Amino acid sequence: LSKPLNQQQQEEEEETVNTVMRGGTVQINWHDTKPVLTLDFHPTSGSLATGGADFDIKLWLLSSGDAEKNVPSASYQNSLSYHGSAVNALRFSPCGGELIIWKLHTSDATPAWKVLKTLS
Repeated sequence: LSKPLNQQQQEEEEETVNTVMRGGTVQINWHDTKPVLTLDFHPTSGSLATGGADFDIKLWLLSSGDAEKNVPSASYQNSLSYHGSAVNALRFSPCGGELIIWKLHTSDATPAWKVLKTLS
């Protein structure tokens, strides 16, 4: 005996849905599974700086990637380590010659962001 057409179609659809649902989300561990808290794009070079809860700043080179797949890519270039806490804010200067890191000072009457370091 063969299955009724509706039941067979339903099983095929469920199998198709199950196959599609098995895919997962690609996870990129930019900062060793710690959260990325800030990022900025270099104004001219196509580089990206990320700061994270792992106390590091990481520099990445962005490219358009594989032309056939049309998938952009980011390749790790360097780390700026030895920060004493999580990196919450960083920015490239407008000319791109410096990377500026801020720190939130809460000891003042009014909390304020002040420049902590300038890397050039």
